Amino acid sequence: MNFRQLAFNNVFRNKRTYAAYFLSSAFSVMIFFVYSIIAYHPDMKGGLIHQVAVTAMSAAQWIVYVFSFFFILYSVSAFLKTRQHEFGVFIIQGMSHRQLNRLIFLENLLIGFVSILTGVGAGLLFAKLGLLIGGNMMDVKLPYYIAPKAVLLTVVSFSILFIVISIMTQFMVNKKKVIQLLQGTNKPKTEPKASVWLSVLAALLLGAGYTLAATANAATIGILMFPVIIITITGTYFLFTQLSVFIINMLKRNQGLFLHRTNIITISDLAYRMKDNARMFFMVCIVSTVAFCAVGTLASFGVMDKEMELNMPFAIGYSAANQHTEANLQLDSLESQLKEKNIDYSKVTTPFLIDQSKQSGSDVKIVSVSEYNKMAKLLNMETLNLQGEHAKLLTDNIASKHYEVSTNQSITLQKSGITVVSDGRADGPVFNSGMMYNGVVVSDELYAKIAGHAEPWTLIGYKTDSWKETKHIGDDIQEKLSQELDAYYADRDHGKAPLFDFTSLESSFSEMKQMYSIMLFSALLVGAVFFIAAGSFLYFRLFTDLEQDKEHYRAIGKIGLKDSELKKIATTQLLLLFFVPILVAIIHSIFAFMALQNLINLSIAGQTFKVLAGFTVAQILYFLLIRWRYLSHLREAVR
Repeated sequence: MNFRQLAFNNVFRNKRTYAAYFLSSAFSVMIFFVYSIIAYHPDMKGGLIHQVAVTAMSAAQWIVYVFSFFFILYSVSAFLKTRQHEFGVFIIQGMSHRQLNRLIFLENLLIGFVSILTGVGAGLLFAKLGLLIGGNMMDVKLPYYIAPKAVLLTVVSFSILFIVISIMTQFMVNKKKVIQLLQGTNKPKTEPKASVWLSVLAALLLGAGYTLAATANAATIGILMFPVIIITITGTYFLFTQLSVFIINMLKRNQGLFLHRTNIITISDLAYRMKDNARMFFMVCIVSTVAFCAVGTLASFGVMDKEMELNMPFAIGYSAANQHTEANLQLDSLESQLKEKNIDYSKVTTPFLIDQSKQSGSDVKIVSVSEYNKMAKLLNMETLNLQGEHAKLLTDNIASKHYEVSTNQSITLQKSGITVVSDGRADGPVFNSGMMYNGVVVSDELYAKIAGHAEPWTLIGYKTDSWKETKHIGDDIQEKLSQELDAYYADRDHGKAPLFDFTSLESSFSEMKQMYSIMLFSALLVGAVFFIAAGSFLYFRLFTDLEQDKEHYRAIGKIGLKDSELKKIATTQLLLLFFVPILVAIIHSIFAFMALQNLINLSIAGQTFKVLAGFTVAQILYFLLIRWRYLSHLREAVR
């Protein structure tokens, strides 16, 4: 048997232990490849939506790549620690440390090479499905096509990754004496102990993190986000390394509970398992939390369609300066298109003025209180009563309600020289979002004074319950507006701003939905990689301890352990092993979603529940599969 055959046999003999690590690596390669296929697809070129999709796919694939590097590095490091006894045997038989490093290098290259082949092969097999699902979610038609660049990028990127990690393994091999290597992980373990102070610190840190997250609002969330993340991560680490062991030791002191039936075995073993697996639990918890939050956050944006309806009360909004010569032609075009599609609508016309603020130099849109109240009554919103110089800021979108505005804020209008004093924000929005941005409501008397100096405009809104049928209505006007805006922004010093504005609820909704679907598709695959990696950590830890567990239960079986008792003890320990870190991750995610809820006006409870329930069901199925395999191995040992 030559050196290469030895490396192959080592991997093949440990196939049960390597299974989850190999499958996770192959899955990461496959997801990276699918992202590359979409990013390099010829139909993804051109257009803002396509550019956003390509950017999202590229960002997601490199997130997967970086995560894969650290996941594989950690897994290899953990594998090497469990093989210390095997390395000791090799050294006794005459193998040098240099040869040992070479053996490990070849083993990792072999696993990496097979993972790349499997991942790319699976990617080619499921590419059609990936393009179909991704295309439908992003509302883009993507026929089956495999870009050579995608294959080359995937193979080269992961080849470099596995080569680098294989080289790094020589620094991970323990240079201990042979006797220490032969002892491996079978050294006698000291009784798990926990610091009372660090256990209390864990509880305080998690409590503080949860409190800050639950009480965060739109004004403070940006400041609190990073401190809360750091506090929660630190608290989670001490939760698993200290507080969990402290709680188990407290249970052991409860004689009635500890000595009841098989609890003496379950709780005693649990203390050692929690201490040994603390770092692994911590990693699984953090990785799972990231997956839950990434997918849950984007899934929660599914309520944005309802929020958009609130932000745009009119299916079509059009405004133009009174001097705009094409206004009547554009309005006639809109109304004829609505009639062609047999869409019933009501038309609302609102005059307003545009002046400039001396303080900021930006445009200020001014509407009279009587005109505002007409719109407010139409939309069942609160009306206003303004006198003198008092004004209210117009609400451009419902999200602005989260941000407090200072009262008694003076705005001096440049053309008229009149000063108005804002007294908070009006109810709303009563106009389509963006059309009356930076607007104020003033009294009728003040409006009349300003009218002789400011530029008069008119806003027309078309309201209909059939807004989803207005697709493509006004596309010609939108195209002309885009052209004029491009020309204006290209040469602001000499260009002229458009004398009209246009918004379409259906067009904005479609664009928002497409953007959301792109991000959700990216997050779903990244979340799947993270979640599967977390599951492989658990699988790896369980089956690397399998031989020790067999000896342990074989010894207990000699003193009369029944099959039902074995099943109960093992199931209890597996439940804690699989679900304690996931449960903590779910709690972390719930408080993160509570913070997110403070930024979104509509309830996201339904969307977040679906995400967390989906991950939980997947974990339960994975648990049942692993429990079945694990118990079958233990029963063989006891018999």
